[in-house]
Amino acid sequence: MGEGAPSAAVAGSLWSVPPAQQLDVVAELRAVGLRRLHWDSTDGRFAAEGGFGAEEAGRISRATATSAEAHLMAEHPTRVVDAWAEVCDTVVVHAESEDWQGAVRRLERRGCRPGLAISPATSVDVVPDGLAVLVMSVVPGRAGSTFDHGALAKVEQLHARDPHRPVGLDGGVRREHAEAALAAGATWLVVGTDLFSAGGSARWGDLLADPT
Repeated sequence: MGEGAPSAAVAGSLWSVPPAQQLDVVAELRAVGLRRLHWDSTDGRFAAEGGFGAEEAGRISRATATSAEAHLMAEHPTRVVDAWAEVCDTVVVHAESEDWQGAVRRLERRGCRPGLAISPATSVDVVPDGLAVLVMSVVPGRAGSTFDHGALAKVEQLHARDPHRPVGLDGGVRREHAEAALAAGATWLVVGTDLFSAGGSARWGDLLADPT
């Protein structure tokens, strides 16, 4: 990154990392600046079953001294947000879910920052101003899918409409996408495979930062 270039926080997603390797790969990336983990959780209905439970996420976050955010791919997020608010400072629910507004209000009452995720087929028009938003560049629950460049236009639109809100990008994000994402207005990037695979610390070391 050149001097004066925009920067964004990087949150690491362990979805595709085998359990036996998770603590070791986080420790390696902590050494070069990783301070935040992104925990995906699905209910098996909204998206294919997978991801992590709140108890497991909390255990790994504490063991690695990392801050945490959650991305809940659930049809009824109000039923599960309480457990995640115990271990994460930010919890993102989906605009396509049932009663996401209720989940956001519940998180706010608990003092946890809420966010709203939008799937590739969802318009930015559904997102209210003032709310953090996570733009998905893959269909939820399909870890390892190819990055959809159309997501960058959504990031740009959301940033232009409300420049002060956090705007994240999630799904197939690779180091080669970072500059375009930052230029579009992304303030945080969720990165999985490209960060935790061989050479990830070298590729992403200049952008690793604590999002707070």
